[in-house]
Amino acid sequence: MKDRTIEPLVGFVKITGFPTAIFYMRPQIYHMDPKKKHYRLPKPAIVMSNHTSLWDHPLYMRVFFFRTIHWLMGEVLFRKSKFFSWFLYSMGGIYVDREAHNFSCIKDALKLLDKGKTVGVFPQGRLPVNGKPFPFMPGITMLALRTDAPIVPVYTDGNYGMFKTVHVMIGEEIHIRDYTTSKVPSGEEIRRLTQILEEKNNELKAELERRLAKKG
Repeated sequence: MKDRTIEPLVGFVKITGFPTAIFYMRPQIYHMDPKKKHYRLPKPAIVMSNHTSLWDHPLYMRVFFFRTIHWLMGEVLFRKSKFFSWFLYSMGGIYVDREAHNFSCIKDALKLLDKGKTVGVFPQGRLPVNGKPFPFMPGITMLALRTDAPIVPVYTDGNYGMFKTVHVMIGEEIHIRDYTTSKVPSGEEIRRLTQILEEKNNELKAELERRLAKKG
C-alpha cells in the first residue's frame, strides 16, 4: 500500500488540536528510568501501548509531538465514512482488517519501518470489554523480528476527562532479538516472546501505580 500520509495535515491537526486537548487530555509523563526527563524516539521504532480508549491516538500525538506515528487501526474506524477514512490514511493510519485475518497490514508496517518511520501498535487489538483488556497478539513480535526495530513500550492509565490528568509511563527500549537465540522463531517461540512484551507492559503499569500511590 502506498503511504498516504499528508505531513502538513498531521502538523496542522497537532497544533490546532493542542488548545482543545488541554481541557480533556492533560498528560503527565513518567519514565521507567527516573533520571530521564525527555525521550526521543529512535528511527525506526515500534511504539507499543495498552489500549484504553480512542483518545489513546491523540494522546500519543501530544506525547510524541515531533514524530508522526503510523498506528495500526481496526477496520471499523475506516468504515465510518469516506471522509473519515481519508482522514485516517492522511494522518498515517494503517488499515487492519481483523475480520478477514488479512496480514497485509504487516507488510505495510514493514515498508514504513524499512524507511526509518515509526509504527504504533496496540497489541491487544481491541478496547477492553467490561474493563477487561484483551491479551497481546503476536503481530508486534513479528514486526520486531522482521525489522530488528526497537520496541518502545508505553503505558497509559486512560484517565481522560474534563480537567483530568492522564498518566503515561515510557519504558526502556526493547530489542526482541535479545530474548531469543532462534534466527527463525517457531510459532511457539513467537507466542513466548509476545508474552514477554505483555509482561513488560504490565511492569510499566505496576511502576506507574507505585509512583502515583507514592505521590498520594
